[in-house]
Amino acid sequence: MKERGVKLFINTPRKFRIMKTFYTILALTLAAEFADAKTYTLGSGKWTDAKIWNNDYPGTTIKADDIVIITGQVTVNTGIVVDGMLTVEKGAFMVGMKDLVISKSGKFINNGNTVMKRIINEGTIDNNLVIESMNDMDNKGLIENNNNVVAGNNFENFGGDAKGNGGAYYVNNNVFTSPSSNFGVQVKVFYGNEIENSEKTAPTASLFLNASFNSNNGVVLNIANPQKLNIISYRLEKSLDGSNYTLLGILSDNNGNTNFTDSKIGSNLTYYRVKALSANGEEIILPIATAKVPAPVSPKAYSYAN
Repeated sequence: MKERGVKLFINTPRKFRIMKTFYTILALTLAAEFADAKTYTLGSGKWTDAKIWNNDYPGTTIKADDIVIITGQVTVNTGIVVDGMLTVEKGAFMVGMKDLVISKSGKFINNGNTVMKRIINEGTIDNNLVIESMNDMDNKGLIENNNNVVAGNNFENFGGDAKGNGGAYYVNNNVFTSPSSNFGVQVKVFYGNEIENSEKTAPTASLFLNASFNSNNGVVLNIANPQKLNIISYRLEKSLDGSNYTLLGILSDNNGNTNFTDSKIGSNLTYYRVKALSANGEEIILPIATAKVPAPVSPKAYSYAN
């Protein structure tokens, strides 16, 4: 028994040294790994303009473990791939006719307004205000939508999880799903036509708001009430940032087809919403509609052979 005790006493310091060396190597490895992680912030301007970046220019790919924070109004003039984290702060804008790709390791947190040509998500999107994809929006990852997501063309939820807390998905054309995809019970989906490949269906609305640009008058707004619900009044509101709304007018239902023209428009994207008051006192908030004055088309020059 004494001999075992002596051996135990002798081996204990050696085991301690081995464990200490192991944890030292582990700590150094972790420190080296995170030493390369960077946080970038940028104000207002073009993404590729190095002068608007506080620390350095990360390029067009946000590396894993890196963080980019947008605090101003940024024009995205190049495609962006997010392997790390991209955050748009409250009151900030990110707008561009380019693609935004969130990879499997990436995360996009939107607390402001984001408008991109196309958005492809394989990672995580946490939306707390307005995200708009002017073309298609593809989701193979997780979307936590707590406000409004707009797809100008199709929303493709192939194997993705479209969740959220009271958020809404507005899709101009089609919603494509697959058997492994999911829409959370706390979100609503409004769409033009649905092509269904799964047992889950997207809910539809009873009232609709449509906005279209008319070069002679401005933005023509149409409130459709196809089921002829007993609506007392419509409160029509307008916003330039998707957050702060002002009253345009209070309208009465015109036999299920109510129109209003907004002649005071600018060149920026404009948001419209309607709060309908029913006869039983219920307030119904319609899906947000957007409109933008199209850019003028330059005349083409043609040459003819003599």
